[in-house]
Amino acid sequence: MHRHFTKILLVTVMLLCSLQIKAQSRLGIYAGGGISWYYGDMNDRVITDPELFTGHLNGGLLYRLGYRWNIVANFHRGSLEGADSLAIGKYKIERDLHYRTDITEGSLLFNYYPFNSKKFRPYLIAGVGCFRFNPVADAPDGKEVELQPLGTEGQYINSDNGNYPEPYELSQISVPFGIGLEYGLSRTFTLRLEIVNHLTTTDYLDDLSGKYADSTQLAGTPNGLLAVEMANNMSTGYPEKTKDRGDSNQNDLFTTVGISLLYTPVFSKSGYGAKGITGSGLKARKKKKRNCAAYD
Repeated sequence: MHRHFTKILLVTVMLLCSLQIKAQSRLGIYAGGGISWYYGDMNDRVITDPELFTGHLNGGLLYRLGYRWNIVANFHRGSLEGADSLAIGKYKIERDLHYRTDITEGSLLFNYYPFNSKKFRPYLIAGVGCFRFNPVADAPDGKEVELQPLGTEGQYINSDNGNYPEPYELSQISVPFGIGLEYGLSRTFTLRLEIVNHLTTTDYLDDLSGKYADSTQLAGTPNGLLAVEMANNMSTGYPEKTKDRGDSNQNDLFTTVGISLLYTPVFSKSGYGAKGITGSGLKARKKKKRNCAAYD
């Protein structure tokens, strides 16, 4: 994970260097990290249990469109997990399923600054992204198993044998939105704190959404015996086909809380600064005018 993140930052730095002449201190680069957690069928708590907190890294480019607006290209790499053992509801505790997944997301975000302040600058965050996930869980023998290829809710049962869902895609759209706060450390460095919710277009972050599949039909799929084992962990045995396994009425989402350091270069040699053209650049032009015969 850290190797891929380092490569992204190196490419970003190279891009920043190539744009210095045109950037005029509007372009910045940032990197940071924080904690993440998910909301879905394996997390029914309003305040998530700290055991479900996971880490993430993020970084990217920020371009200042004006005093109140920024556009941000953000890269996020982290993980999410859920466990029925930490649930409140009795049924979910008895269901006793768990999962974890890596998350890789790229997003285009807009920041809006509603207040005219200098040192502390709160802002709103909204945008759209694309992310990839791949839920896994521990099999009874302790080995880690990818859940999507199993079709635990009957995704790979022949359509003639019942109305089962199609296999879900591991790449999905996200809609990040949240709030942030900037604190200026110096002319070039800014500390940024953000809380962002990531709505998703899937209910399968945890491989859990609809009803239990018929156990006999599920056993007949390519990975059937393992699919039956991973679909159910109730001590009372495999439930009936019509019993709800999850809640398909609401998609999953995940939340990130992070802190990052933003670097905005100051190009003093060319007369550009954090606020545009500096005094030295203005003086240089005035001096040139005075030396011109047209201004004698």
